[in-house]
Amino acid sequence: MPTEESLPAADAQDIPLSRLHGLSDGVFAIVMTLLVLQLNLPEVARGLGEVAERAAVNQALIDLLGKLAIYVLTFLVTGLSWLSHSRLYTFVRRSDQRLAFLNVLYLMTVSLLPFSAAVLGAHGGVQAGVWPYALNQMLISAAYVLMLSYVRVHALVGTHAPIRMLAIRAWLNLAVFAVMGLLAFVQPSIAWFAPVLLGVVQPLLSRLLPHD
Repeated sequence: MPTEESLPAADAQDIPLSRLHGLSDGVFAIVMTLLVLQLNLPEVARGLGEVAERAAVNQALIDLLGKLAIYVLTFLVTGLSWLSHSRLYTFVRRSDQRLAFLNVLYLMTVSLLPFSAAVLGAHGGVQAGVWPYALNQMLISAAYVLMLSYVRVHALVGTHAPIRMLAIRAWLNLAVFAVMGLLAFVQPSIAWFAPVLLGVVQPLLSRLLPHD
């Protein structure tokens, strides 16, 4: 456990960690809530008769399965991003203005998810509908890596902080979504299955790699 002397001296312009926690949790909560708004059931004409209306509603629900899958995927990946962010800030001892700004940049990339997920849900069969989502997720991972690098270089975390493990997970996320982006230009209809790899590889990393 590091002593206070091992950390850089506090500055009058430091941002209270509680404010960063509050802002970050609020952005994640709003983003994860907005994701579900993409699941709108199309209007079904009235007066079709019970059998025809039931068939129309069933078809409408079937048509939503793709968007539902994207919602589940994005919600889970966003939840993992929140967990990684929360874990990092468990070890951050103080936040200077630059770290606070990097955190704002990170949240800006996170806040784009409802838009990129909506584009993927509406146009997931063409490259222009897939690569913005992949790029969005890559930017989230890159922004997180920048924060990790900054807190490590400037000794804003305790020496026991698992920076290496967090960085490996972030680079893995970036690589998986880079694959998704590349597949968007080759076979866009299957590209958005690439993130499923995260559910396989992430647990393996936890078992195989030593923690800091």
